[in-house]
Amino acid sequence: MKKYTSLCLGLSLLVTPISFGAVFSYSLEGYPKENRNCHVQSKSIANRFESATKLKVLHTECTGETETGFNFVIEYESETKLNFTSTDYNLLSTYQRGRYKEIKDCETNLSKQTEIFEQATGLKPMFSYCSHPGLSSDKPWEIIITAPGKSILQPKLDGFVIFTQPQKTTYSEIFNGLKTAIEKRNSILSDLIFSSAPLMVQANIHYYSKDHLQFRLEHVTKVPKIEHCLAQAEEAKSWFKSSINPPFTIYCGGPLFGEFELNIGIIEKASFTWQNSIEKFKSFEECQDNRAEVLAHYAGSSLKQILAGLCSKDFNDNSYRIVIFREAKQ
Repeated sequence: MKKYTSLCLGLSLLVTPISFGAVFSYSLEGYPKENRNCHVQSKSIANRFESATKLKVLHTECTGETETGFNFVIEYESETKLNFTSTDYNLLSTYQRGRYKEIKDCETNLSKQTEIFEQATGLKPMFSYCSHPGLSSDKPWEIIITAPGKSILQPKLDGFVIFTQPQKTTYSEIFNGLKTAIEKRNSILSDLIFSSAPLMVQANIHYYSKDHLQFRLEHVTKVPKIEHCLAQAEEAKSWFKSSINPPFTIYCGGPLFGEFELNIGIIEKASFTWQNSIEKFKSFEECQDNRAEVLAHYAGSSLKQILAGLCSKDFNDNSYRIVIFREAKQ
């Protein structure tokens, strides 16, 4: 009886299936050349992947080469497909992923951006490098940071377009205002990169957020002199001191066709609305002289309060109208 039991147990062990994980693949593109031979470098890539994920790499293969980097496919064994958090944005966007004109500038800022990535995601980067995808751009060098795991705050890319040169306002001031506004939404600003495009400048916003944020730069008035616009900017800044959704920037841009425009930058939906008055005036000065009287005609709404009225040129007939700004009553 003992021999029979032992034999049955042995047969049971032989036919019991051994559980293996499934095989998945991970693509790594534009990784800097550390070795002239891509196949030799693939071994160190595999080691880094195994160290970060604690999974077994079954095969690593070179799939492409650019002037500055190699492309790899890594096959790994796992019970489930891994999630990754990466600044290698998996999206099509009109805004540019590149941040730097020269590789040295990218490499200088790589450690800082890696720290921001770790702070925002709580993840340890597996790959962190500068990549040149070969696309035509005034700032082609991208920062690629990738970690295994899925963060609540995800790296995102968006932006807005600037059509006129800011006057009396620096790009650093725009960055600081945007940083404050983004942080109020429990998100983190990583970078604000300005890149040239035909007839405009793109403001490319790299940030970490749970949700996608919408950035808008509204052009609300046009006036003939810079001092007129600067005065309007100061007046506009005073409106939003207690606003629940204040603009991240208010500045004058220009000149454009001899005019200066007041720009107001907002995230998501503006807390205010604006409309032109029906009254028309022949000059900016005449419009200014009649502001108080015109605003009195539009006051009294039970739903919205008037913030102010600013004179602006109407290019349809070259007259001046008063742009009336309102905000919902609290």
